[in-house]
Amino acid sequence: MAEWWSGYIGKIPNAGLFYSKEDWMSLYSSNGYKLMTYRFHHDYPRALVFIFHEMFSDTSETVYVAKLLYEKGYSVLSMDQEGHGKSEGRKGMIKNFEFLVIDSEKFIRKAKKYYPENTPIFLLGGSTGASLVAMLALWRPNLISGVILLAPVLNARTQPETIFHKLVRNFTCCCSCLALEKLDRSSFSRNPYYESYFQANPWTFKSKLFIQSTIATMSGIKELQNNAYKISVPLVLIQGGCDKFVIPEDSKKFIDNCVSCDKEYWYYEQLYHSILFEPEINEIIIRCADWIAFRSQFTGNMKMQEM
Repeated sequence: MAEWWSGYIGKIPNAGLFYSKEDWMSLYSSNGYKLMTYRFHHDYPRALVFIFHEMFSDTSETVYVAKLLYEKGYSVLSMDQEGHGKSEGRKGMIKNFEFLVIDSEKFIRKAKKYYPENTPIFLLGGSTGASLVAMLALWRPNLISGVILLAPVLNARTQPETIFHKLVRNFTCCCSCLALEKLDRSSFSRNPYYESYFQANPWTFKSKLFIQSTIATMSGIKELQNNAYKISVPLVLIQGGCDKFVIPEDSKKFIDNCVSCDKEYWYYEQLYHSILFEPEINEIIIRCADWIAFRSQFTGNMKMQEM
């Protein structure tokens, strides 16, 4: 019997691709659930690149990009967040967005011990995964050599603001297990197979969103909204002009106000929100690999001088 992804080969870049190592490291969430870990491994990589999936998705969305970066000499590492993908936990339930950030930091700190001590660390994430990466950059700048944000959700106000979002603000945690509506992904990508691929993927969350999950995510993003400009590590933000989920002007405003001395804004007029699935992804990742290469060389030299 054919695998669920077989009909998408040649149509979706991730279809039929897998991380070379799965469940390679023992990791548990803040709530005690086992988390699934993945990697493409080099013994002596140019840098470590940690990729974080967006909320309600899973690590399989990152594997194509991870393989491209691995072929450039980087070790690429990823994980399924609690309640996502193959990790344990109630599917689709996010109790606290900060717990996801804490779990991600734990993953980074534990995984980096498997590599040479001075290996630079870069983070990449898309959508709410990019929001998580931005929070890590705020919390732990000394741990990170640079971050790549793909259409990050930097504002609790999304585009367009639906009745659902207005309702959510009026609910309290006593309604935490209620669910109102499914996340509409029909306008997330120009790839005509994106939505059906997402629906066919057994590891993605496709049911109605829990109110608690939405409140937790929006609360985390609200905190990020108030502090994101304080990010001081090197960063590049990639934004599409046709993004219907976040407001592109917010991304540009963030870059303009960010205190980092090494910041870049890559704007692509035709891109939709799920950049990992857009036709320009090869071009974008080649640029990202070059961006990482320059900064990993600089970081390595700085660390050697400090020794």
